Amino acid sequence: MCNCNTKRAAYTSEDNPSATGMVKVKLLADTPVVLNGDITGRMYVFRNMNDTNWVDKRDLPGIITTVGLQIIY
Repeated sequence: MCNCNTKRAAYTSEDNPSATGMVKVKLLADTPVVLNGDITGRMYVFRNMNDTNWVDKRDLPGIITTVGLQIIY
């Protein structure tokens, strides 16, 4: 019997970054934050407290100065 659902869950897991060179960033503040990466130009949207996004490592220098964000290595 096929384990398609198990395999699908592994592919869509939140702890699995879509590409190498990504770092998880978590919103600790209660206000929404939208940031654009300085290098890649990607938009990172944090809507609710405890939202997490994968952020390109090249964009981190501009993001770490934002109050209310925590970088999880």
